[in-house]
Order: sequence, then C-alpha cells, then structure tokens
Amino acid sequence: MATILYGECISPSKTAKVRISDLADQGCDLETDACETVSDGDVALWIGAVGPFHASATRKDASHLALRFKEPIDDRIVEHFRGG
Repeated sequence: MATILYGECISPSKTAKVRISDLADQGCDLETDACETVSDGDVALWIGAVGPFHASATRKDASHLALRFKEPIDDRIVEHFRGG
C-alpha cells in the first residue's frame, strides 16, 4: 500500500490541505477536496512541518494535481517520509 502523507499546498492566493502520494525527489501527486483553490502554476508544499518545497503544479483532474519540485528534495527527507 502506498504511503499517504498530509500537508498544505500554498498558491499565490489560496492554501489547501492536501494528501500527498508517490513522494520522490523530483515531485509527487496531490489530492485535495478543494482542488479548485489550488491552480496550475507555482506553489509551495509543506509536508507536516517540513518545507516549504517550491514546485510547479499541474492539474490531472478535478481533485488531483501533479507537482514537480523546482529543486530535488534531499534523499534523506524522501526516505524519512517513506518510513525508511
């Protein structure tokens, strides 16, 4: 089963609580009940109290976004959140 993390995605005008999956050093997927509040473009992601990770968001469907980090996340951070 995939690990689901919780965080916040902050766009220039809104903040949304998100569920984070498929976390990797280059990006991740987000799911939110309020996807309309997070638009395509530049965002900042907080995973719990860790962040911000600056990224570009692309909408996949009404409740899912794909994030591509501006700079890769350190492998130690990824492993920590994957439970490794």
